[in-house]
This record gives sequence, C-alpha cells and structure tokens, in this order.
Amino acid sequence: MDELAKGPYMQELWLSDWRSLMGAMLHWLAGGDPYGAFTMPDGASYEAGWYAYPPPTLLFAPLLAVLPWQLSGVLVQLLAIIGFEGWSRRRSNRLALPWLLLWLPFVQGILIGQTTLLALVGLMLAEEAYSAGRDRRAALLLALCILKPQATILGAAWLLFLALRERRWQLLGSFAGICALLWGGIALVAGPQIYLQWYEGLTAYSAALPDRPLIFPPFGPLLALLAGLLWWRHGRDDMLGTLLLLNTLLYPLSVIYIAIGVAFVVIRWRADWPWYPLLLSWLLPALILLPERTPDTIAALTQGIIATGLLAGLLPQIPLRLGRRAVSSP
Repeated sequence: MDELAKGPYMQELWLSDWRSLMGAMLHWLAGGDPYGAFTMPDGASYEAGWYAYPPPTLLFAPLLAVLPWQLSGVLVQLLAIIGFEGWSRRRSNRLALPWLLLWLPFVQGILIGQTTLLALVGLMLAEEAYSAGRDRRAALLLALCILKPQATILGAAWLLFLALRERRWQLLGSFAGICALLWGGIALVAGPQIYLQWYEGLTAYSAALPDRPLIFPPFGPLLALLAGLLWWRHGRDDMLGTLLLLNTLLYPLSVIYIAIGVAFVVIRWRADWPWYPLLLSWLLPALILLPERTPDTIAALTQGIIATGLLAGLLPQIPLRLGRRAVSSP
C-alpha cells in the first residue's frame, strides 16, 4: 500500500493504515465513495482501492468518527493486544508478550494500526464461546471476524460446519440474522451500489500489492515444508489450527503482518514454544540487503521472516542455567 500514498504522510508509519481507514470512512460519511480516491484534510491523497474492507465495516464509521483517529486507533490496538494476551494465557498458561515485542510481523501490524490481530482474536474467542455452549456469542464473533476474511475465513467456516453437523440451530440462526443485519443493513443505508464500488476497489487494491500465496516460489516450498513438519509433530488433531495455518499460507497477500496467524497456531500446538527464533525476524531484513526490489525478492524476504515464526514451534528450548548453589546438610 506504500505505493499508493502521496505527500508527507507517506513517511509516517505510526497508525498509517488506521488513519487511511478512518479517512475513507469519513469520506463516506461526507457522501463520497470510500473505495474510490479520496483526500485527507491535511492534503494527503489516496488512490482508488486503498480502502478494501467489506461494506458492512462502514456501519461502524459513525461510532469511530466520534473519537480522534489517533485515539480510536490506539484503543483498537489495545483491545486486540489485551484479547491476544488473555487468550494466550488461557490456552498455554504463558504470556504472549514475546510475540508482540519480538516478532516483526506483529510489530509491523501494531505500528501501522492493522486489524488482522483483532480479527484473529475474534476467531479464537468464537471458538471458546462455541466450546462453552454460548451460541449467540459465538455467532456474533464469527459474523464480525469474517469482516477480515483473508485472515479468518477457513477457521470460521469450520466452526459453522461443526455447528451444522451438531445441529446447533441457535448458533446458525443467530449467525444468519447478524450477517443479514450487517450485509443487508449497509445496502439499505448506502444503496446496493456500494457492493459494485467494493468490487472496483478490490480490483485496484489487488493491482497495487504483491498477491502471490506464501507457499509460492522462491522459498514457498520450504515454508510449506516447515509448516507441514510443525503440523505433523504437533497439530494433527487440531482442525481449526490446521485451517488457520492453511489460510495464512494460501491467501494471496504477500505482506508480513497478514501472517500473524502463525503465532496463534504455534501457541495452540506447542505451549513451551521458545522465544529466540522470533528475534531472527529482525535479523533477516537487517542482514539481507535486496539488490533490487522485485516481486521475487520481496516475496523471498517475506517468506524468510514468516519462517522464523514456524521455527518457534519446531526448535527446542534453550535452558537458561544461572548456576546452582551447593546445598549442604545441616
């Protein structure tokens, strides 16, 4: 998306994605096409396709627009971080903080104000609600998390399949009703043409970003091998985790923040994951200077960075021995 930005804002990374998201929403509230070109009040302009979220997300625009974009962006990131930390403690009895601080995809996503983490937390909470028999809560969370389908769609589809197989009609009915309110409500508010505008925005968005799946060359087969080994050793009994991993590797969007689903998979499958492989995600960009920025070289570096997350599920712990004091009998 950096290629689309113009003006001084191009150099500002802090909450940059969130700022542009709010810019598109405010443009829509003012009567414009959120999926077309728009200009921020400070003069920064964006081409068509910058905003690519599904139309129901626009229903949250009036609520978000009440706050300054900096404050709403920080609150959304805090909500996602707290949710991730709580889920990690319940799942593995360990802090998630090393992932948030040490793994480059997380740092990038939080820094620019991405919503991928929030969507994945929603999926994990939906699974917990499903397991606890809280069908309405699970339905609401599933309907919301699929508003970021590139990160959640396979996992959400699996939970809905389980609900159908187990005849949990309350969950399925609630999910259908909430989706009808979201997807039909925006058509009533904005008019049915909003979906045509969304399609045109997606077309422009796809043309501006690398769009190969992570398992494609040059190093995709090696990444798939690492993922397969992790699955074989730790995840064969976890279908949701398996589908989340597949979703991450197969979705054609070659940016590192979209791969944070790997962290959820590793935490699900290996409670004693080591933290030191995560540091390698910073060393690779520092040590490997791309001779030329091409789709192949960018994809190769991205694949190497994401591989470090898989290594956190495969490499052994390094025991830290600080020495032992001799204990003598009294």
